[in-house]
Amino acid sequence: MSDVPNPSSRGQHVMLLYDINSNRDLAAINYINQGLAEKQLCIYASVSAYDTSHLSKISCRIKNYEENIDKRNLFIVNLKPFYDSVLAGDLTPFEEFKVQIHQELKDRDVLIVADCADNLFRNKHFDQCELVEKWWQENYIEWRRLRQNHITIICPHSGSLLSKHPFDHHKHQISHNHTVTIDTTSRRVTGYITAKEVAESAIYPLEIPIQILVAEPERDLQQMYSIWLRSMGFKNIAITDSGKKCLDELLKITDTSKNKTHGSDMIIILDTHLKDIPCIQVAREIVNKRPDQRIIFTTTLPPDSVRQDLYSIGIKNNNEILLKPFRFSKLLSLIGMSISNQQDRGC
Repeated sequence: MSDVPNPSSRGQHVMLLYDINSNRDLAAINYINQGLAEKQLCIYASVSAYDTSHLSKISCRIKNYEENIDKRNLFIVNLKPFYDSVLAGDLTPFEEFKVQIHQELKDRDVLIVADCADNLFRNKHFDQCELVEKWWQENYIEWRRLRQNHITIICPHSGSLLSKHPFDHHKHQISHNHTVTIDTTSRRVTGYITAKEVAESAIYPLEIPIQILVAEPERDLQQMYSIWLRSMGFKNIAITDSGKKCLDELLKITDTSKNKTHGSDMIIILDTHLKDIPCIQVAREIVNKRPDQRIIFTTTLPPDSVRQDLYSIGIKNNNEILLKPFRFSKLLSLIGMSISNQQDRGC
């Protein structure tokens, strides 16, 4: 493999495809050595940074390792707590890390090698992996917009895994949160959708103010919904933990929309395991107030059983059933279909 990183990766959010771990580590070392030579702050942020044997293999090949650590030219960040936190739906460690990066960017260029998303992906935590890469991409865009110093973010991903089932179903969700895809020989890789291509092809519902109303009794899932929906760009979000609060929020939103010229379109995500009011009763109240309301039901019950209950109260259209656990990519697809249907109706 090449000892010299691709110069076109400078100032990019890079998806770095590797075949074996030793090539991944060597690529990280080469990027860091190049960054140090260019007077950049280099940050090696790894889930394996707590492992002294792993860190010793990396450190012995970084030029003037101890000196650069002492002079604050090189930071080592243990991402294991970040990894554990995102599994619980909490991005707080990332947000704290963001503050530090933002401060450093005021004074110098920054290069980061970060492998939390790669570890999540390899362990089949696909939604959490996408969440982390989305976070990096959004902050990369923000840092670029501020026009401070250059930031380069290198995210290793296993190229061999991306071609295997079930990993291959997620490769574009990962790649479209990067600006360029290269391999460890510093060659650009085709066949992966990047953020630029997504931006050029995406159709955003700019004229439709979409409101997302969620009724979910489990606190950890409430937090995950909040993080994920905001990471997807939805701003008007209401998350409740009971049927009563859901109906109260629905009434509030409906009353507010009556005072607007074009109203407000809404998608409701309703769990079937509400603890105060039966889900079917909540659904009946919703369609009584908004007969055409789109509802996405989440459940651990057999979908046919839920569907029969819905049919019994006359709800046969404008609903989907997601069996828990489900992938957020599937939920996003259903939300997208709903938005398209509203556009077709000329809402």
